[in-house]
Amino acid sequence: MSKRPSDSPGLVLMLSGLLVGCAGANVEVTARGAVYPISMSGIVRDNSGTLLDVHSMKIVSGFHLEATRVGILYSGVTPHGTLDISDAVNAQVSAAQGEAVIRLSITVEDSCDLVNTLPVLNAIPFWPGCVPVVLDGLIVKRRPPPAPPPATPPSSPADP
Repeated sequence: MSKRPSDSPGLVLMLSGLLVGCAGANVEVTARGAVYPISMSGIVRDNSGTLLDVHSMKIVSGFHLEATRVGILYSGVTPHGTLDISDAVNAQVSAAQGEAVIRLSITVEDSCDLVNTLPVLNAIPFWPGCVPVVLDGLIVKRRPPPAPPPATPPSSPADP
């Protein structure tokens, strides 16, 4: 009895590798040069270290940034793989006259799925893959302290 090529597990794995591949990119998000605090939660510290929550701040605008990074060699090499959001944070918070960004979320969109999943081509090491990154958050500033209650005029003694 002779062995058919399709009976060989090694051949099946090799053919599967050509069809599946691995395209994408590595992205590191940083904000080392941001002059405003950034939080992924609804709480942020002010300059004195005091925690401010959503109730002590008011939303003045939304924060939004989109960027795409491209990788090659099965995403092992990603030129400009570090996404520094400092300039965008500084510009958007300043323009909105805010004090911080809270509830920052980082998501990856699927707009590169076609490029990243093309059969056979994405198994080639130099086939580029991409990662579209979207950052959204809320730009906030402190609520002004409540106004003190109006002073009550001194009561005059009742005239007899």
